[in-house]
Amino acid sequence: MFSKVKKDVVVDDAVHLVTFKVGGEEYGVDIRCITEVVRPLKITPLPHMPEFIEGVVNLRGTIIPIVDLRKRFALSRIVDNPRKMRMLIMKGAIPGASGATPEALLGLVVDGVQEVLYVPGKDIERTPEAAKGQYAGFITGMGKVGDRLIIIFDITKILSQQERSALAEAGHAGY
Repeated sequence: MFSKVKKDVVVDDAVHLVTFKVGGEEYGVDIRCITEVVRPLKITPLPHMPEFIEGVVNLRGTIIPIVDLRKRFALSRIVDNPRKMRMLIMKGAIPGASGATPEALLGLVVDGVQEVLYVPGKDIERTPEAAKGQYAGFITGMGKVGDRLIIIFDITKILSQQERSALAEAGHAGY
């Protein structure tokens, strides 16, 4: 996690995170994974999908599966605030799926987008042991920004292989 610069001065790698709220918690994901942030679009439900896969949207001719992060994270339902809610359109979220393409996109419904933060590597802690396990394998660390803790996750691990396969079986080429 370190890189060398001239004269053997070592500096830590930093990350640019887009932070957003889901329930009462703040999460962050690498800005390079986000293609755009949009207001929620009309979702067409898909049959026989896990509860947190809301369905698909048509964004300028591209069909994109949508995951509700409140449901994915098993958080209690709160009253939707359409003025703040957003969909993060992510790239690279569905690697390793049968026939996956680099352009494969995934939409995440979040309660609100906060900001873009530069977080130095020295301020990112490893995932605590208590936050690891079958249902939290997507958490990669905890960013410390002032008195805030930001849960950082890897978008490529938000769906299990089984969930990616279910999307592929639903007939969505490219997933």
